[in-house]
Amino acid sequence: MTATSDHDQLYSKHAPRWHQRLGRLGYTRAYDHLMAQLPPLPDQARVLDIGTGSGAFAASFAKQAPANCQLTLADPNPEMRREAAAQSQDWPQTVQITDAKLGDPLGQYDILLCAHVLEHLEIPPALTWLHQSLTPGGTLVLALSRPHWCTALIRWRWGHRAYRPDQARDHLAAAGFRDIQLIPFPSGPPYRTSHGYIARR
Repeated sequence: MTATSDHDQLYSKHAPRWHQRLGRLGYTRAYDHLMAQLPPLPDQARVLDIGTGSGAFAASFAKQAPANCQLTLADPNPEMRREAAAQSQDWPQTVQITDAKLGDPLGQYDILLCAHVLEHLEIPPALTWLHQSLTPGGTLVLALSRPHWCTALIRWRWGHRAYRPDQARDHLAAAGFRDIQLIPFPSGPPYRTSHGYIARR
């Protein structure tokens, strides 16, 4: 369950500008909106952001989360890991940066964050891995591309898939997730190209 080497080279090329570009397009505000819908977190929650990229999704989580959370930011791309390390150095939580990808044996976490990763993978086995990587009752926070003509341009560039919210909900349910919430992003490019989800194991 990995991206191709061509995609890896693309991510390496764009890593230094990735975080700034997400902010300019409104994705960081969209991620803030999604994280604001989370229920109260368990004390000393263990949190994994899988495919963290520059750490933008985890940054929105860190704004909302207690300081005693333990965050692991995982990405197989070294340039993206360097960006995530730079972004996270002033967060109040304990942060670990690790070279890992979705599908690796990483144990179980109370909360999983996963933004725009499943588009590059076969979604049933990826969701099965996410489900198995959560503690019972744990929470998945997901951002996933949805069909739009803008998404078609992104797909041409990055080679990823897109899912209607009802399709994503059905895939989540088939993988065993429950209490699935569909949370649209409020405005801008994220509203057109992406959708947010919160679900429990």
